[in-house]
Amino acid sequence: MMRNLILYSTLLCLLSACTSGESPEKETETQPLTAREAVIQSLPPVEIQLKEITPESLPAEIEKHRGKVVFVDYWATWCPMCLDSFHHLSEWHQEYAAKGLVILAINLDEDNVSNRKVVHEYLTEQRAPFENFISTVKPDVKRDEKFGIEGSTLPFCQIYNREGELAVTLGNVNPERLYGELSISAALTQLFPETKSAETVSK
Repeated sequence: MMRNLILYSTLLCLLSACTSGESPEKETETQPLTAREAVIQSLPPVEIQLKEITPESLPAEIEKHRGKVVFVDYWATWCPMCLDSFHHLSEWHQEYAAKGLVILAINLDEDNVSNRKVVHEYLTEQRAPFENFISTVKPDVKRDEKFGIEGSTLPFCQIYNREGELAVTLGNVNPERLYGELSISAALTQLFPETKSAETVSK
């Protein structure tokens, strides 16, 4: 009887050891990175400077970069579509900055100490390598109209050509000009024809 108990106890210990030996391995298994996470991790950490902007001061910021393509992107932390696509700004910056692209990312959260902290932390996590602004104007339809945001909806972007002229607007109002990765990529390809030509030659 005693011998059977000892054998039974030993068997239980062995089974317990096997089970406990497997769990750490399962816990240490890493999930593959999402496309967004891969983009962010490929970027070097940056020190974020969150500058103030208004509809009245935006033209001067665009004029500073005359001779380059200026991509103005409007976003907010309460806009899920903005957050889902934000990493694409970094991709376009990486692809086109050396060729003359400047990205101005304008946050439209209500401007206060708490929101500034949240926005700054988000941009730091995203390692956003472009120019970052926060609107200091009270959020309402009038403000959005002054910025030129169609339908006062986000996400929304304006792309200016090298002459400082508004060339493209993309948002959620006109079905022929919807904001999205494909539509923005197509617009940038048109504004950087030398890139398109190079790709054609390589093929």
